Amino acid sequence: CLLCFGGCNWQGNSSSNIDAIVCIDACFTQKRRSGLQDDPVNPTATVFLSQEEIDSMESEVDSLRKKKPSVQRRSGYVSKRHHKDEEDGFEQGMRIPTSVLQNCNESFTAADEKCQKASTQFFSDTGVMALLCRHDHVIHLANMTSAGEKQHYALALIKSLFSHLPDNFHIGLLYDIGCQLEQSCRKWGFLKPFLPQISFAISVFHAFGHQWPCQLIYHPRKWEGFGLSDGEGCECFWSSIKGLIPSLHVSGFHQRLFVIDFQVHYLDVKSLTGLGQWLLQRWNHCQAKKASAIKGLRKCGVDSLTLQAEWAAQVAVQTKATPLGHSAKATENIILQIMATQKSLENYETRLEELEKDLLHGASDMTSLNIQLAECHQKVKSFKQALQKQKATLGVNGLADLATLQSNSYLQLSMHALAIQTRIRDRLHQRKFELERLERSYHQTVSEQRLQNHTVTSVKWCEPGIVKLSTNYNNMCLQMAALIHQGKAPQGSIAPVLIPRDALFKLDVDDDIWQDAGLEDDTGRLPPAWLADENVQSGIRSLLELRRCEEEERCLLYERRMLMEWFSEEWSHLQ
Repeated sequence: CLLCFGGCNWQGNSSSNIDAIVCIDACFTQKRRSGLQDDPVNPTATVFLSQEEIDSMESEVDSLRKKKPSVQRRSGYVSKRHHKDEEDGFEQGMRIPTSVLQNCNESFTAADEKCQKASTQFFSDTGVMALLCRHDHVIHLANMTSAGEKQHYALALIKSLFSHLPDNFHIGLLYDIGCQLEQSCRKWGFLKPFLPQISFAISVFHAFGHQWPCQLIYHPRKWEGFGLSDGEGCECFWSSIKGLIPSLHVSGFHQRLFVIDFQVHYLDVKSLTGLGQWLLQRWNHCQAKKASAIKGLRKCGVDSLTLQAEWAAQVAVQTKATPLGHSAKATENIILQIMATQKSLENYETRLEELEKDLLHGASDMTSLNIQLAECHQKVKSFKQALQKQKATLGVNGLADLATLQSNSYLQLSMHALAIQTRIRDRLHQRKFELERLERSYHQTVSEQRLQNHTVTSVKWCEPGIVKLSTNYNNMCLQMAALIHQGKAPQGSIAPVLIPRDALFKLDVDDDIWQDAGLEDDTGRLPPAWLADENVQSGIRSLLELRRCEEEERCLLYERRMLMEWFSEEWSHLQ
């Protein structure tokens, strides 16, 4: 790309700065059917990696993974799938706990290399993986032949990029599962010579599927160096070549690569004439966001140094490892089950008392009454047995927590609200993943159109259930606020933030749905300003936005200079 890598773009920056920003994504609609006759090799230049480069990286990945035991002993890694009773921790070089990485991994099919996204039985080439710069220019493509999104394709693209860059050139890499890719690189030693020169991040569109601690570290709007880049350039590229899908399904191997190459060349020429307009649009967008951020900072009334310190404290607290994280979560779930079982038991015991009263006073239909009594006795017996088994799994500390919870209505509300909030998040994640199919449909056959119609219906059908959950959650939050006002809550308690219905389905990075304020066990301590002070919270958001706008400004000014230098050189040469 002219603006990213042209001329003297390398500035010799320190490792904390980013010289260029790139994004990676895979598309499994650009595939080719099996059993087609081979065609002649295309002699023209190509943006595709050679099969030898891809095979070499796959062999390197397999070789490094076979050394797992020795690597883990030398480096002191925490196993990714650690036992549920072990303490949570950090893998070497990672900034978020292992438990968070596991949850992110479970959220994305892209992170699961064994997930089949295209059939190798019917297709010889199953898709294309692309590496683009922030100006949506294709740098390299990799032809995919596996059923899933194997990591070696992304690694091969990154390695090829660095082979053309100066030493110490630092890139910012945006990828749907950037956290998982960095974890693999650090765990297995992938891209070891280049790893210090890569800042990993997640693309903005997919940030909603990651855990909140992961977003604090990997969201490009929350961390240094990425400006206002969003990592969605690949989506624009896939959309621009969607018209090739039908014909390339039945083309020859080399013909398919040639046609995509030709389209890439056409898009590059087309984009070159519009770079000036692109810079102008980005500059205007940046200035508008910068003005909004400055206004927000002034309104909050908190100085920047204080906001920076509060942001650092928030990141430190919300990304820390939780001792016995999995056991604590399991205990919490068991306590919720016990409370539900007790509630059901109480209902059946009340019903049993009513039936026994009817028996004493006489009933017209004794047969039916006896049947109901027998059923009710059986239910009471079953729930008592279940309750006994559930309590037996808690242990001493768990039983103490249960006793405290049962005697405190505020803590009961807090635990139920946290459970409902988790359900809302899960339902919103599922809804967003379904919408992704609609927002990113590149080519539709009749069957795919039916699937889209079904998805639309499914999404609309789920919305009332999510709204009902949010209403229940907000009602519990109001009850908790009332208990705090009445002095019936533990000292230092703060009420959770209500979830506004109009912003419920947006899943913005700063939405209240991500916050656990008032739901975690922080009672007895004064809450920090970043958690309890609305002015500090809004100030932090404005400060981060201002920092990204300032980065974007510097980048755009440098890109403008590069474009002017290139144009001057072209003009002089023409004269």
